[in-house]
Amino acid sequence: MTNSNNSELLIQVINLAKRPDRLALISADLDKAGLKFETQVAVDGQTVESSSKFLSKGEIGCFKSHVNAMRRQVEVGAPFSLILEDDAALSPGLNEKYLSEMTNLMIRNQIDILQIGFIEHHYSLSRSMRRGILEFLIELLRGRGQKDVSGVRFVLGEFRAGAHAYIINNRLAEGISSTVKEPPLIPWDGYIHSLARQLGRGEIRVACLVQSVAAQASRLSENSKLDSNIAI
Repeated sequence: MTNSNNSELLIQVINLAKRPDRLALISADLDKAGLKFETQVAVDGQTVESSSKFLSKGEIGCFKSHVNAMRRQVEVGAPFSLILEDDAALSPGLNEKYLSEMTNLMIRNQIDILQIGFIEHHYSLSRSMRRGILEFLIELLRGRGQKDVSGVRFVLGEFRAGAHAYIINNRLAEGISSTVKEPPLIPWDGYIHSLARQLGRGEIRVACLVQSVAAQASRLSENSKLDSNIAI
């Protein structure tokens, strides 16, 4: 499919040309949800010349692919874009109505990026409790976030592990795509996480939902073997 659902939200799926199997899986999920999308052909990191000592070729390709998706959003003038990696596994309730509610939430709360999917087992109670009782209680309270008038809870100033499902507004997409020419020394989700930590120091507002609505199929558990050519 090549067209978005409406002029407000552009849905893009980042997919390596050599992984049609992944595209087929997420296409089926999106078709079932009645969502139209564009395929953003991923940059194959294995073909990128790089002497970086800090990022793998896959991480470089991943970073460039996400920036290209933002350039596409700016090109078509979409106010918002849902950017999905091809191993995103969508919850049944993720449909056009839900996404409209999320963009409205972003407008009400002046959020530039809203992460709707993250790697949940990284934030399990058992893992959190290993850090000590005080750290656990602080994280538990922070993790409750704040409640939007829609009833949806989100945490402002946080972007969790995994960049497989998030919504970005045109303002920040334009800012990133016009200023970030090459990947810095950290992976893409680490870069967005660093922007989230700037809350109160500038005008960029990043948030994540308390409840993820899109898992990453290649990282469903701590023992999962990563099966994504985008990020290796």
